[in-house]
Amino acid sequence: MGSRAVAPAWARSASDGSIRAATEGITQRPAGTSPSAMDSGLNLSPIPPEQRTASFQDVLLLFAGANIVSTTLVTGGSLAAGFSMAEALLLIAVGIVVGTAPIGLLAALGPRYGLPSMVLLRHPFGRGGAAAISLLLVVTNFAWIALNNVIAAEAMAPVLEGPSWVWNLAVGTVAVAIALVGPRAMVLFDRGAIPLMMVLGVLLTLALFGEAGREAMSRPVTGSMGLLAGLDIVVGYQISWSLMFADYTRYQKSERRAGGAAFLGLALSSAWLMAIGAGAGIVGGGNSPTEMIFGLGLPMGALALVALSTITTNFVNIYLASLALRNLWPKAPERPTVILVGVIGTLLGIVSPRLLDHYAEFMGWIATLLLPIVGVVAVHFFLRVSRQADPRRAPRLRLSAVAAWLAGVLTYQSLHRLAPGIGATLPTVVVTASSYYLLSAGWVRQRQA
Repeated sequence: MGSRAVAPAWARSASDGSIRAATEGITQRPAGTSPSAMDSGLNLSPIPPEQRTASFQDVLLLFAGANIVSTTLVTGGSLAAGFSMAEALLLIAVGIVVGTAPIGLLAALGPRYGLPSMVLLRHPFGRGGAAAISLLLVVTNFAWIALNNVIAAEAMAPVLEGPSWVWNLAVGTVAVAIALVGPRAMVLFDRGAIPLMMVLGVLLTLALFGEAGREAMSRPVTGSMGLLAGLDIVVGYQISWSLMFADYTRYQKSERRAGGAAFLGLALSSAWLMAIGAGAGIVGGGNSPTEMIFGLGLPMGALALVALSTITTNFVNIYLASLALRNLWPKAPERPTVILVGVIGTLLGIVSPRLLDHYAEFMGWIATLLLPIVGVVAVHFFLRVSRQADPRRAPRLRLSAVAAWLAGVLTYQSLHRLAPGIGATLPTVVVTASSYYLLSAGWVRQRQA
């Protein structure tokens, strides 16, 4: 893979209005406009090379900021019930590499084509398949928005008192406001918020190395979760970011730097916070960040940082779900779409305050649905399609991709339910990738002819 993307001719001419009605619903930027890097809102059109000026740091911060959040702690804390600290650290290290490497690979498609993930998915899955994935992304992001708001409300209630729904609503409103401005506002917010959230991480780390923390982490484990089942939880969380692989990296020029920014932003933040979550979960006796903070004896102010961390990921969730909705309905107005997504996610959190109790099950379904998508896209763009392929030229539905995805879903759920000790992650990837490679052979021969 080269260090600099070679943009196809159709992408280089995107800014002069040469993309016509045959672009299958990809919206155009008005002629004469020239937005700065990462300031183009929810457009689905290719970003011209001269406007791909986002830095390595900008994209790394966006991925890290989305991941420096309480749910990363919750993922580590979910391992506390079944594993010792040493076992949890091993699972975290392996799971991060397995779950993040595919995202780093797919992130290179952003600079290569300048298109968001939802548009790129039209080529392997067809327009109908990509629309179904867009709907899936919208639904799962509603759940993520609700879950993060529930965690924030649980943290803020002891600090400032008042009913939890009020804090749920407050955090949701701030996230919507930032998402309305766009990716540039997200980067600026992250530059201020991430250092504050790192303070929380440092406080948790120091508390874990205190006498009470060391004693709690040395206690014998009573859980019965298998190692590979624990690995599935970590991989499921990492892969939950997979459908944003090109949404921000399309503002970069270098494929290699795009992949590196995505991988490092997710991997480094996960390694730190999951490890802290595992230790704090052992001490606090659960996967709730509020219980972790109280268990370690941290000051009440630390709970406010938990609430802050949910904002940095929820404006990303809102932005991605809005992009997905506009992929389904290209004429949808941008600002009302963002507001609608934020309102639905916030209301779901208000009416479902016990979402955290079902976190491990939620991760299982995330991995079930998204791992096969990643397998198909990786094979399609890196083994089956040339670099100059035009993702806009998509069929109505590509049955080979749908069949491979179904094979992956059935593999994951069968192993997860019938043989949880085996682990479902690697078999699912192998089955999906090999199925699509074989099933797409006829399409490749037809295209070459």
